[in-house]
Amino acid sequence: MFDTLLTLVVLGSTTVVVAAVFAMLWRERTSAHDARIAILTGAALAIWAIVASVLAYRGSFQPNGLENAPPVGIHLIVVLSVLFVSLASSTSLRRMLTRQPSLIRLHLWRLVGIVFLILMSRDQVPALWALPAGIGDILVGVTAPWVARDVDTPRGQRRATIWNLFGLADLIVAVGLGIMTSPGPTQVFRTVPTSEFMTHFPMALVPTFLVPLAFTLHLVSLWQLRGRAWVPHQAPSFARNR
Repeated sequence: MFDTLLTLVVLGSTTVVVAAVFAMLWRERTSAHDARIAILTGAALAIWAIVASVLAYRGSFQPNGLENAPPVGIHLIVVLSVLFVSLASSTSLRRMLTRQPSLIRLHLWRLVGIVFLILMSRDQVPALWALPAGIGDILVGVTAPWVARDVDTPRGQRRATIWNLFGLADLIVAVGLGIMTSPGPTQVFRTVPTSEFMTHFPMALVPTFLVPLAFTLHLVSLWQLRGRAWVPHQAPSFARNR
C-alpha cells in the first residue's frame, strides 16, 4: 500500500510540474513561433520524464559498482548541460520564462520533502540525508506562495533573491549528501541505511528530473532578479494585451 502511494505521489508531482511549466509557457506566448517553442518544450519535458521513469524502473540509476561513478551524478551533468544550452540558444524560451511569480510557484512540488522524512522514519533512507533535504524542501515549498505574492516589489525582490539562494543551497546539499551516502567511489559517510533507495523507482525521478529542473528554475529567477540581461527585448504577453 505504501509503495503504491509513494509511486502516485512522485509520478503525480512529476506530471503536475510538466503540465505547470507548459501552461506557464503557453500563457506567455506572443507569437506563433513562441507557441511552437512552448509545445516543443512541453513535449521535451514529458519525454524526459518518461525516459527517466523507464530508466528508473529498469534500475539504470542504481549504483553499479564500488569503482564506477554514480549514474545519477552522470545523468545530472548531462541534463543540466542540455537545459542550459536550450536556454542559451532560444530567445523565445527565455522570454516566456520572465514572470517571476509563476517561476516561484513551480517550486510547490518541493513539499514532497515530507516523503523524505517518512522514508527516514521507515529506515529506508539515512537521517543525515533526509533531515536537511526534507526540511529544506518543505521550507521552500511552504514559502513559495508567500514569496511569489510580493516578488514584483523592491522588498519582495530582495526576499525572492534570498529564497532562491536558499532553494539552490538546499538542492546542492541534498544532491551532495545523497551522493556521499550512496554506495560507490563517492561514498563518504557509511550510514545505515544508505541513500541508495533514492536511486530506485519511483524516487529516482526526484534527483533525475525534479531536482535539475528546480535547479535551473532557481538560476533563471536569480539571473533576472539580479538585473542581468535575459532577453534583448521584453515582449508583452497575450494576457497583458487582452
